[in-house]
Amino acid sequence: MWEVNEAKSRKVYEDVVEQIKKILENGDLKPGDKLPSVRLLSRSFNVGQSTIREALSVLKTMGLIETKQGEGTFVRNFDPRILNKSIPDYHLIAKDDIIDLLDVRKMLERGAVALAAERRTKEDLIRIESALIQMELDLTRKRENFGEDADWRFHFAVVEASYNKILISLMKKLSATVRNSLKVSRQKLYETDGMPERLLMEHRSIFEMIKEQNIKKAEEFMVLHLSGVQEKLLIANEFSQTNQNINLFENN
Repeated sequence: MWEVNEAKSRKVYEDVVEQIKKILENGDLKPGDKLPSVRLLSRSFNVGQSTIREALSVLKTMGLIETKQGEGTFVRNFDPRILNKSIPDYHLIAKDDIIDLLDVRKMLERGAVALAAERRTKEDLIRIESALIQMELDLTRKRENFGEDADWRFHFAVVEASYNKILISLMKKLSATVRNSLKVSRQKLYETDGMPERLLMEHRSIFEMIKEQNIKKAEEFMVLHLSGVQEKLLIANEFSQTNQNINLFENN
């Protein structure tokens, strides 16, 4: 096994994360390689197993590792630029915080879509529809993100069509937090059979109401869409953390 130092300083799990990131950067661990068990990692870093599990949770959220049922934890194929990202950008947040975060997003976008339905221009409609077209192309080509990037483009375009600078600024900050905090959960959501197609249909319905300047229906469809996504993200988030813990215990 590769050489590591006794973990110390900062929050201990952060030190473990940074050391494993360094190991990945040096090429001592490569995509497809299996990580040692939690017990062995605990001994190597001279920390508790709970600390190792927390560190692995962060590494999984960053997209650097994955767990396979009954097999263990493995290094994923990843974009090397991820190694330069800071830990706070990816750390999982508590369920109550997730609910609060998504509730705020729902309130923000409900107001934004109402303004967009009232104020949208032809150019706004082109931008919003462009995101829908890209979403559909991603599905047709079976790209890895299943239209997730186009999904964010759609929601930003709707908020921009509100022509409210404060809303636009808040949306940028909130969306970055949602994307980073729920990265794994959103991936699971988009990997669910039929879900990308359903989300595309929901986005189309919202677009049509904005196009028709039907403020009431635009709000209604946006709230229904975000409420459904919120419910499924919470389920996916719980599953990802529970499933991960089960797999890690199997490695002991």
